[in-house]
Amino acid sequence: MSTGERSEARKKTVGAGPGFCHALGLMVLVISEWVRADLKDATSLASGSYLKDMIQFAAELSETDWYKPAVDLYDNLSFGQPRAALWAAVFMALAVRLNRHGPEEAQQVLSWVTAAYCLLATVALLPYLAAPGGGGLILLLAVSAGVVSVATL
Repeated sequence: MSTGERSEARKKTVGAGPGFCHALGLMVLVISEWVRADLKDATSLASGSYLKDMIQFAAELSETDWYKPAVDLYDNLSFGQPRAALWAAVFMALAVRLNRHGPEEAQQVLSWVTAAYCLLATVALLPYLAAPGGGGLILLLAVSAGVVSVATL
């Protein structure tokens, strides 16, 4: 293998599939932390503007057959600590992407497990996606994808 060339295992580890899921996880983590911090600030005026949208979106999702099982699975897989588990998944995903010389098979497993968890977290936390609005959501996804991409270089 020449310098700069990736093995097949590394290509699967940092490929577009897990990369997109990692970017989604990072985006949802940023949004959820922003909402959490905003709601702690009693003087914030921003809270009122998006909370109604989040509540309405959550109500719409609760009427579907697939949303509650996804949330329950997310809660069960996080051992009652969904915030910490999402932080850990995003951190591990970025660590795997940054560690170009680690054990390929172990990193591939970690990459796909964290990708699956990030995707599940995104589904479970869908109401949070109403907080930044359409334009903000696109911007956050682009920034998150950029961070994941830079970590992969």
